[in-house]
Amino acid sequence: MSLRELLGKGGGSSIGSAMNRTTVHWIAAGLLAFLLCLAGPSGADPMPSQEDIQIPQEPGWNAPEYRGWELLSVTGLIATFYDLDLDGKLDYQVIRKIIRKTPKHGTSIKQAIESARIDNLTVYVSYPVIYFTSKYPMFYCLGVDLRRNCVNIWVDVEEDGLNGNETMYTLSAPPRGVR
Repeated sequence: MSLRELLGKGGGSSIGSAMNRTTVHWIAAGLLAFLLCLAGPSGADPMPSQEDIQIPQEPGWNAPEYRGWELLSVTGLIATFYDLDLDGKLDYQVIRKIIRKTPKHGTSIKQAIESARIDNLTVYVSYPVIYFTSKYPMFYCLGVDLRRNCVNIWVDVEEDGLNGNETMYTLSAPPRGVR
């Protein structure tokens, strides 16, 4: 049977040719969809592996990317949020451990900053409490969703700043030897 006969142009009943035409169209559409899936989006770069993603430096509180901070529901942690590409959406956060806290009414901000400088800590002020955290973050999160959950997380157990000893943190692929 030729393609013309399948498409109903070679004679035959109108019911049979209509069914053949519909079948051929569905097969052609399915084949086209399959080929497009194999080809992938044109011109798109392959997704980088998590090991290839670089951890950005923390911009700091005076940078235009700074968007604020909050106490996390996990006791003893503070998250600082940033919008690195300034598109109005959070895309980076760092999380620090709280080392100590003190009531604000007994300590001035100037005294708190000086105390943090001596102890090599960072200060977060929220009336009525002043929080002193580790100077460098324990967690670096690149890619933050609307609920402020992290997409890519690195852990710096030593909390010594970005120096290459950070490890990717994932729940989906535990390291070998873990049962």
